[in-house]
Amino acid sequence: MRVLYGVLPIAAALTYGVWQHYAAQVYVGDLPPFDLHFYDYDEALVYVAGLNPDAKAIYLGPLRSADTALMLLLAATLIVPVWRLGWLWCLPALAYATFDFFENGTVAALLTHGIREAGEVDTVTLLTLSKFVTLGIAGVLALWGLWRMRGRNGG
Repeated sequence: MRVLYGVLPIAAALTYGVWQHYAAQVYVGDLPPFDLHFYDYDEALVYVAGLNPDAKAIYLGPLRSADTALMLLLAATLIVPVWRLGWLWCLPALAYATFDFFENGTVAALLTHGIREAGEVDTVTLLTLSKFVTLGIAGVLALWGLWRMRGRNGG
């Protein structure tokens, strides 16, 4: 178990670096990828229209793969310190991964089929917001879990 405490955060950090490498290639002017911005309908139209075919291929290919790997590694990293406390303590990290998974799928649909209505953009924005809220909660719980283990182990 101790190995997981060291390996998972390092793997997540390295994967984040890969994700950042690809994310930097899909900016449209000053507009970042959907994962980093709460878009309104007009901004989303500009962003999607501004993606050239190469950037769209990066978004749907290596960026999406890196994002999925990051989501799984980060969720696991956040679960490890609290899993012994019971499954309820793991729910925020699982919710984060679920919101991120659905955000990725919704963004892929928007990039593949185009934006047809404002509700699609609202859905992505809600998923992005929910992802970050649950990530914050899971992060606080993980830190608390680590602090609790440290106190129990006399560290």
